[in-house]
Amino acid sequence: MNGFRRLGTASVVRGGKGWSLLGAKCSACEAPIYPVLTVCPHCGGRDFVALPLPAIGTLYCHSVVHMGPRGVDTPYIVGYVDFSDGLRVFGRIEMEVGAVQTGQPLELRVKPANKRASQFIYFFTAPGEGSRQAGS
Repeated sequence: MNGFRRLGTASVVRGGKGWSLLGAKCSACEAPIYPVLTVCPHCGGRDFVALPLPAIGTLYCHSVVHMGPRGVDTPYIVGYVDFSDGLRVFGRIEMEVGAVQTGQPLELRVKPANKRASQFIYFFTAPGEGSRQAGS
């Protein structure tokens, strides 16, 4: 799990199918937001309702990173994934470089980064498949 941004427990929620990222929905305009902010970027509202992010989205765009930080294996893939509610989320894509195509469906996966489940990582992968690195 080298090179993944770690999240605290306030950013995730456990549901029937495992862990999910926890975003918010603006109470005024109903815009979905991730990560959670103090002011809605769409209407300026300040009241929010917690909202677990959907599991499946569509790859908007991606890039292959060939020179990463020290200790992070390269190449790796990052990209933006669009969800049906109008939300776009950035993250790592755990797939082989040649297997990633703009417009394909991707599954959001959230896993504990330690045995105590006090920190988490998230990434995108092909629906129904494991990851090549993140599950290690």
